[in-house]
Amino acid sequence: MTDGMRAFAEDAIGPGFAMAQAWRPPPAPNLTHVWEAARRVISSLRGEQGGEVPAGALCLGDDAALQALCDHWARAYPEAGAHYLALRCWGLAIWQPIYLCVIAAHLDAPVPRLAGLAQPVKNGFPSGLHLPAHVPVDGTFAVRMEVASAELRMFCAAMRRALKPLVSLHDRAADRLQAECVLGALMAVRPHASLSDADMGSAGEAWLASLGIAGGCGFFAYRARDGTPAIALDRKVCCHDFRRHDGEKCSTCPKLSLDARIARLRVEAS
Repeated sequence: MTDGMRAFAEDAIGPGFAMAQAWRPPPAPNLTHVWEAARRVISSLRGEQGGEVPAGALCLGDDAALQALCDHWARAYPEAGAHYLALRCWGLAIWQPIYLCVIAAHLDAPVPRLAGLAQPVKNGFPSGLHLPAHVPVDGTFAVRMEVASAELRMFCAAMRRALKPLVSLHDRAADRLQAECVLGALMAVRPHASLSDADMGSAGEAWLASLGIAGGCGFFAYRARDGTPAIALDRKVCCHDFRRHDGEKCSTCPKLSLDARIARLRVEAS
């Protein structure tokens, strides 16, 4: 830049300002990249931004919608008991935002703010996400993970406070199911982010530590049926799904021995 051009530029934007500080339009409040990343991992994890909140959607501050969710599952499986009901509703209320934030952080998408999040409910299942129009936070992986962790800490704490008067949700069990959900999101992201077994272990520990739920879940290594190494969730809390009239213990149920879990995993993969 010549001296004359520099002088002209400083006259145009004010003396003492560098060209790099010239006015730029603010970024558009667009969550397109966030939704695209989410759908790459889980096709049903769809989102909308702006506009009216769908009627009956699950959102903080709407006690009626949360009560309706609890009532649905209490009517559907009364035989399963209070612990099943509490963990079922807690898991359903938090899994979508957790997956969304973990996916965004690991797949180079900006991280959304969760204030104003609404989750439309279909037949007792939160299905999709609706967020106010806003500019999500971009940056390095470290920045995205820090923002995602902060958003999830606030959201999950608020949702827990809202849910506890309605069901028998114990803090330790809630922490463990939340941790399981975070590591489940990592398992879903893994094929898209090329994470090794070692990467998964370190990433899982980092996420749980940043969320204040360290040790709530983990991974265990085993050999698949063809002899190749594999990992699975080392869950610390039972969802009590087996107490339903149509339920059973899942393949990684902590009530099963490790050998029984591995045997089930091998059968499922065959």
